[in-house]
Amino acid sequence: MGHAKTEPLTEQIMFRCYFCQQITPPKTTRHSVVIETREKKYSTRRREPKRGGFRNRDDSVQDRGGQGMEIMKEVDACPECAAKQGEPKIVVAESPASPESNAPSAIE
Repeated sequence: MGHAKTEPLTEQIMFRCYFCQQITPPKTTRHSVVIETREKKYSTRRREPKRGGFRNRDDSVQDRGGQGMEIMKEVDACPECAAKQGEPKIVVAESPASPESNAPSAIE
């Protein structure tokens, strides 16, 4: 009873390109392409003790938060299609409406 000899898993992996929908041949490099991003604001967090540093002192450090871009959608692409892609689409997050605007208006 012999077992069929198989190639290592890394040599068998193929994928479908998101843009051209072609199944790539084995050993083709997979490129991750970001197609949608959004702006993200991070709030401040409480002080956390910072370990290490000069003489292993415990210093508390405030995380001030901040803002940046966050990936919303990332897809796999073949090398040719990945080279053709430009800047990702920036999605503007809808801000939640204020409670006053959702309240029914009372007519007297």
